[in-house]
Amino acid sequence: MNTQKLKIITDGSIIAIANTKKYNETLANQTNWTWRQLNNFILETNKDNLIVFDTSWENEWTVEFLINIETDKAYFRKFGQSIEVTDQKLYLINWTDLTTSLQFKDTKLPDEINKDLKFDIENGFYKVVVKQLFNPEDYEYEAENKINFIVELFSQSENPNVKADSIIWTEDFPNDDTVFLSDERNEFDDLLDKMINESK
Repeated sequence: MNTQKLKIITDGSIIAIANTKKYNETLANQTNWTWRQLNNFILETNKDNLIVFDTSWENEWTVEFLINIETDKAYFRKFGQSIEVTDQKLYLINWTDLTTSLQFKDTKLPDEINKDLKFDIENGFYKVVVKQLFNPEDYEYEAENKINFIVELFSQSENPNVKADSIIWTEDFPNDDTVFLSDERNEFDDLLDKMINESK
């Protein structure tokens, strides 16, 4: 099958195409992350394992995957990257699942709830072209019953080595030493504990 459509609910308006087998091999027992470490992990440690991009806003999006097929559908914008397939499948991953895999030591991708968001594909290197079919500034755009993104994957005899310098289509994604994830207690944890105790 050279085409397949998947629907994914985005949170944080970011999704990823993932070689989860290779990604899981890179996971470290680290539960505290800064934004800079997160960027480095996604973009450097997992080059050819992850393609991460912004969907403009949170919604349920329909993504069509085409293998060795170039569509002639009109699109608003596109980008290219590369990925390696090593387990005869790739997964569509939402932001919560991606960050949960970093926060909890025993968590890997895909998440049990979203394990069906996969498409079968031959092992090897691929040049990937992601096309967004709508204008992200059209706030009246209705996503339902439409293909919103097209992902074209073209088989390559060797690694095309097309990398991303940032999470695609994000304008102000942080890249500094401020905290992104932490397992240390904070004021919010104290507030939750207080509310739970008061409700007993």
